[in-house]
Amino acid sequence: MKLKALLLTAFLVLCSSLQAQFFWPENPEERSEAETLWTLFDDVYGQGDYEAAKPYLDQIIEKFPGLSTAVYINGLKVWKDTYKNSKDAAVKKETADKIMTLYEKRFDNFDGEKKKAIDRKAMDAFQYYYKDASKTQELLDLFEEAYELKGNDAYYPLGRYYMNMATFAYVRKVITDDDEVLRIYDRCTEHIDYQIAKSKNAGKSTNRQVAIKEFIDKKLADLKLVDCDFVVEKLVPEFEQDPDNAELANKIFAFAFEGGCTDADWFVKAAEKVFASNPQYGVGYLLGVKFGSEKDYDKSKSYFTQAAELTDDNTDKAKALKQVAATERIQGNKAEAKKFALQAAEVDPTLKEDMYTLIGDMIMGSDECDKKESQVTDRARFIAAHNYYIQGKNNLKAGQAREYFPTISDIFTEGKKEGDNLKVGCWIQTSVKLVRRPEQ
Repeated sequence: MKLKALLLTAFLVLCSSLQAQFFWPENPEERSEAETLWTLFDDVYGQGDYEAAKPYLDQIIEKFPGLSTAVYINGLKVWKDTYKNSKDAAVKKETADKIMTLYEKRFDNFDGEKKKAIDRKAMDAFQYYYKDASKTQELLDLFEEAYELKGNDAYYPLGRYYMNMATFAYVRKVITDDDEVLRIYDRCTEHIDYQIAKSKNAGKSTNRQVAIKEFIDKKLADLKLVDCDFVVEKLVPEFEQDPDNAELANKIFAFAFEGGCTDADWFVKAAEKVFASNPQYGVGYLLGVKFGSEKDYDKSKSYFTQAAELTDDNTDKAKALKQVAATERIQGNKAEAKKFALQAAEVDPTLKEDMYTLIGDMIMGSDECDKKESQVTDRARFIAAHNYYIQGKNNLKAGQAREYFPTISDIFTEGKKEGDNLKVGCWIQTSVKLVRRPEQ
């Protein structure tokens, strides 16, 4: 039985050794003890019995701290499980300290491990201590050290935690210099931009990284450190030198929008670059409004049309199509205005009154369509306008249109009768049934 136990121990140790590098003591008795402790720890650890694993873990670290990095890696899992599942604040505090100690012992006993895992330690430390104001500077220093050692190759979420910590530090007056917050923001931004580019080059999704970038930007915006003067003095000159810089354009757009300085020419240029690099409904709609207010109607229509194509939300889509219809009307393109008005009403029936009234109004004002050869034929367009008003449930304007219907005398004189089908040409392109003016 003793031989079998020894063979089992040797086998288990061998399996572990294949997965991690071990530095066994040269002394045979110490080696035997180390092998036994590791086997006992690894056995219960592998079964998920972390409480049973703790005494063996403590003994290994006390007696053989340089045995293997696996001791600390697995040890972190053991104590993180305790932290996660405990509801006792005192236990959680003690456990957090234990986890930090494991990191330090790992770094102290193995060259290169600090550079390998310092970012993980910083993120863990934030989660355990961010509420403790007394730890604020310590956490800031830890994040700074992580970036010094790992640079942009640090684990991609690091900047999210660092920027969050910088926000706490500013509120707590640990950081009192605005420029220091901006320096941290720039460092975190550089890191996440690098990680986004790295993922893109590898053909991988950047959704998580982009979400972190947005979080970092929002944290800075929440502090209200970046106002319009900052944008104008620091960011706009950079953008003017590098107008193809989409990341800088995004930053200008976000900060200017937050600061309420969206009327400047540089904002529109930045917004155009943002839209070109990442087309989104909101930016496209905003640009449509901007260029419309400047009477650059072709650009305005282009952005509204693109915005409509970028959303599956019927309310938003119809809202953009309505703007296109209104702009086409301003330009005198009545047929196009009618087309987009009908599209908007179809997508969002709540716009039906507005859109059908718009069409009716255009028909009422289309004197250019009259051939002046027949009172009945020319006045048929008022019947068409009336029909659009009725479909839009605008009874007031429908009544006004009826006053322009052909008289019964005109109908009789031209050899026609009520109920006849009449073609209304020009841009209107519809058919109506002939109806006389009500007062007749």
